[in-house]
Amino acid sequence: MVNTPFQGEFSEISFPQVLVLIWREERSGFLRVRRGSAERSFCFEDGGLAVERSAFDEPGFLKFLAALGLVRSDDLARSGAAARESGMDPLRALVESGVLAPARLLKLVEDFSIGEIFPVFDWADGAYGFEPGQPPPGTLFIRGISLPELILEGIRRMGNFELIETHLPTAGEAVQGLTSRANERPELAAPERYLLGAAAASGSVGDLCASSVLGERETKRALFALLTLGILGTSKAKGKNNKPLPEFSLGDLDRLFAAFNDRCSFIYKYISKEIGPVALNVIEKSLDEIKGRIDPLFQNCKLKPDGRIELRTLLKRNLGISNDEGKRSLLRSFDEVLAAEVLAVKRTLGNKHESALVKGLERIGDLR
Repeated sequence: MVNTPFQGEFSEISFPQVLVLIWREERSGFLRVRRGSAERSFCFEDGGLAVERSAFDEPGFLKFLAALGLVRSDDLARSGAAARESGMDPLRALVESGVLAPARLLKLVEDFSIGEIFPVFDWADGAYGFEPGQPPPGTLFIRGISLPELILEGIRRMGNFELIETHLPTAGEAVQGLTSRANERPELAAPERYLLGAAAASGSVGDLCASSVLGERETKRALFALLTLGILGTSKAKGKNNKPLPEFSLGDLDRLFAAFNDRCSFIYKYISKEIGPVALNVIEKSLDEIKGRIDPLFQNCKLKPDGRIELRTLLKRNLGISNDEGKRSLLRSFDEVLAAEVLAVKRTLGNKHESALVKGLERIGDLR
């Protein structure tokens, strides 16, 4: 659980990506979003959406009930009068006056609150700020609304397709499935399940969009959802060069590992300048997501305070690999780790920061 404030602009990171950050880091506090004169506030508890009294639009909720015909206007008037006469909370007055049963009231409060958050998914600009903290005791109407399901449904409803395209990888990048715990994955609909399978057989984003039976628009929507939730990730397109690799001496291995760690440290320093100590937690989570598919030598690695990766002495001796497949596995793991960390920066800070980071990494040199 992370409890540090953060803020930014939606021009750099999408709203669903902000929600992913809150969910994965199990944050508690208030997220305030602003675009022009429109301002909204959302409460979170341990990485889930909560409905808190001070952040709840009570007048808007009563209008919502009347506009949809969920409550008769004379019943609203009667409960409102009872609330004014007794000083009772208007929501409680709906129950006390017999207008709504408690379970029905709370379900409508939840539906209304979720409906309030969906329009923000389409914001291409504006600002956000998260202030950590626990809501005051007794102020929560609803708690534990799952963010993965909410994020997935919000992306399904997005009307700003240009925004979706802005946050997709380039056509030449490849995508692949990422390992995740079962309780982290929301229930996927048929189009998303289809695309998850199709991505495994596709060489690049461009190939996937060209061949998918969903059509380009809905393929990109599903792709954005799966990438945002970390179910899919980007990687270099598969190559066809299987020429034997040169022999590795222990000196070569030390040089390669040092160059790899220089990049890891650069990535950590970059993100830590933007979000502070929480950067280490972000990087650790990105590594946890890929441990199921990288070389076994990295399974018990340790992330050092400067962002470098430390291998145990026994593992380091085992780096003296003589066969080509072992060499490829090692080099592929270097690429996988760096790609996962760059993706973590993109998720946390947005596309512009990702581009700046990649340019900085290019100046460090190649890992070959």
